[in-house]
Amino acid sequence: MERPTEQLEDNASLTFEGWGYRHASRRHFAVRDLNLTIEAGQRVLLIGASGIGKSTILEGAAGLLGDGATGDGTDGGDAQGEDAEGGVTEGRILVDGVPVHRAVGRVGLVLQDPDAQAVFQRLGDNVAFGPENLDVPRDEIWRRVRESLAAVGLDGVQLHRSTMHLSGGQMQRLALAGALAMRPGVLLLDEPTANLDPDGVTQIVGAVRDVLAAHRSTMVLVEHRAGPWIDLIDRVVVLGLETDDQMAARVERRGLDDEVDRSGFRRTVVVADGTPDEVFGDASLDFASLGIWVPERYRRADDAIRRIRVDGEPDSDPAVGTGETVLSCRDLAIGRGGKAIAEHIDLDFAAGQITALVGANGAGKSTLSLTLSGLLEPVAGRVVASPRLAEGADGDEPIRWKSTDLASRISYVFQNPEHQFARGSVLEEVMLAPLRCGMGREEAESRARTLLRRFSLSQYANANPYTLSGGEKRRLTVASALAAAPRVLLLDEPTFGQDRRTWGQIVELIGTLRGDDVSVIVVTHDRELVTALGARLVELVPAHAAGEWDVRDGADPSGAAAVPDASGDADASEAHGPRVIAVSEVNAREEPPRQSSRSRFLASLNPAIRLIGAFAASIPMLFSLDWVSASVAVALEFALLMAAGFSPLRIVKSTWPVWVGAPTSALAVLLYGKAGGSTWWQWGLIHVTDRSAELAVATSVRILAIGIPAIITVLGIDATDLADSFSQILHLPDRFVYGGLAGMRLFSVLQDDWTALTASRRSRGLGDESRVRAFAPQAFALLVLSIRRSTTLATAMQSRGFGGDGPRSHARVSEVHVRDWAFVAVCLAVPAAALTSAWQAGTFSFMGG
Repeated sequence: MERPTEQLEDNASLTFEGWGYRHASRRHFAVRDLNLTIEAGQRVLLIGASGIGKSTILEGAAGLLGDGATGDGTDGGDAQGEDAEGGVTEGRILVDGVPVHRAVGRVGLVLQDPDAQAVFQRLGDNVAFGPENLDVPRDEIWRRVRESLAAVGLDGVQLHRSTMHLSGGQMQRLALAGALAMRPGVLLLDEPTANLDPDGVTQIVGAVRDVLAAHRSTMVLVEHRAGPWIDLIDRVVVLGLETDDQMAARVERRGLDDEVDRSGFRRTVVVADGTPDEVFGDASLDFASLGIWVPERYRRADDAIRRIRVDGEPDSDPAVGTGETVLSCRDLAIGRGGKAIAEHIDLDFAAGQITALVGANGAGKSTLSLTLSGLLEPVAGRVVASPRLAEGADGDEPIRWKSTDLASRISYVFQNPEHQFARGSVLEEVMLAPLRCGMGREEAESRARTLLRRFSLSQYANANPYTLSGGEKRRLTVASALAAAPRVLLLDEPTFGQDRRTWGQIVELIGTLRGDDVSVIVVTHDRELVTALGARLVELVPAHAAGEWDVRDGADPSGAAAVPDASGDADASEAHGPRVIAVSEVNAREEPPRQSSRSRFLASLNPAIRLIGAFAASIPMLFSLDWVSASVAVALEFALLMAAGFSPLRIVKSTWPVWVGAPTSALAVLLYGKAGGSTWWQWGLIHVTDRSAELAVATSVRILAIGIPAIITVLGIDATDLADSFSQILHLPDRFVYGGLAGMRLFSVLQDDWTALTASRRSRGLGDESRVRAFAPQAFALLVLSIRRSTTLATAMQSRGFGGDGPRSHARVSEVHVRDWAFVAVCLAVPAAALTSAWQAGTFSFMGG
């Protein structure tokens, strides 16, 4: 790749010339024959229906798709190139006239999945990564880190805080901070505020505004709800697909066969292009049919969001329900790892009622919903099902039920759709829960196909769920949850990534559930969803802070007047009791700095030197298999480690694997070791002698002598610090070092994925299988997730400028001091003294010979 020579903070133009992309394993192009020019400094809003290819366009503009294959930019994809993943590219994308794959660092991208963009374990290191790849001086890197975090509302979060302890909304802010810190010429934003609380939206929009003002960056924004952004936008591009008549005329004009697969040949076209006033003021555009949300300032009378009533919905107020309680919290405390973030929660959920759990990102909404659904153990208190809901189940606490009992009573839609997928096709995914709950296959398929039609997913019935767009995956998970016909349905951000049309479909479906006496609990930031559903509000608010939804006053979340229920009582929902739950302050939740060792001395050493010391202390002990050298080494190691601050018990606890392995290995050597001296016992292949007993003792103690320093010395080393040391001290290639580091972080993410997959399988009726039987399908799901995460992580690293040929700076300094070399000398001295003792005692036995 070539590194551009111009100043990276200057804005850049972006040009699509006949560009298209077809994802691997898909028959049709996600985008085809797109011709669009965005001038330097423009701020463009890119809108269109869900699934039209907006995210694909942004990923292509960031150089994350294809391998740089170019065409002549003419109609219809005359030149195609296939990338390593099997995707097909047509045409080309240029950044200031340079092919995008060669414009390293010129384009910054915030992807739709923020969790996939975290490269390192520590929060601050992730923001510093982009500037490091662009060779920004160290002092400037940390200034940018602090400014970017403050701009997105994360200034109160510790830089050393683990990304594993951030909420989805906080991860989204972190991803944007990482892009902002690069000061890119083109800033691409893929729904950066779709999963944020109102305060977070304001902060993100303000942060982008400041960056655009200071650095004149070109911006391309994909966002369904563009209202908060509208003052930043100077151009709106509406995307659609060409009509049948347009396509037929083009096919005829080009002289193509009439039997051509027209669905795969359909072009992406610009339906409208102009200023916000021109586009949103165009009365000829049917925004509803295009699935487009009209910003509030341009809304016509029929665009306003009001309480939506559907056929078959009961007359009772949605915020009240029928009055029959189906699920209750009693003195409930919620949290993870036994640490409560909210306590003394008492709530009732009624049949036919819709409850919205709202609050700031990270407040604990998902934690509460998982606890209510029987997927997360309460820290204290109980979640209790009504006798009717619990009938036939084992007790009245959902956390104690079998998964098949849970799936037919309480369904959960996860925030990350991919955690929920358990089958190889979209149709089978929707059929899963009904089949697990005892429904016949024919009836289950009929129900599944009905739901697919209602969610506009019928055309993907045989597709793999992982190949759908973000919005389509979300609709699939909702359809899968509804298929089980549960009495309680919990949905975590169900409208994320939905266009206006599909949003309305979800609202109508939730409304129809009230007619079946289903209690619906929605975790959401979507104020218009709450208004349309007429939901009861339960807000999680940090102690001593003001709420954002005015539930203390019973005000309508949209700011509109209260909508009366069927009885004409506008205060019915308030009478039922909007609730405020006090939680601990999100950004004030302290996380102590992670020490790299229990010994202050070891923690002060350079990580690479600690690793070298571990080898120096351990490897020489392989030269002799005798009890004298091994015993001397163990004695010296204990003495030195105790001097460094370890107690004998802590040494044993920290190195327990070798204390388990040593006697096991000793037993094998005792029974099957070398003959020599007196025979103690012989039976078949078993031959216990003086020599085998001596070797058994020597083997056991030598394992301790090798394992203790190797584990204690390396235990606790921070992966990021080790990578910095490898790069700066040992001068290993950055691509190898930081690629490996990203892979190490991925392992910790996959641990959370495994936990989420386990919960998802339980929610869908798959949790009753034996662990052995359940392991293979769950492991396969994790493998799919790991491959997808690895691919996304690699592209995210590339979008942060990683992999260029230019020099790279480092935000952290890795140094070697005199104490480091003294440590290595001591590590070498231990085996030297041990082996010398064996030589003098006459027990030295080279490799046990």
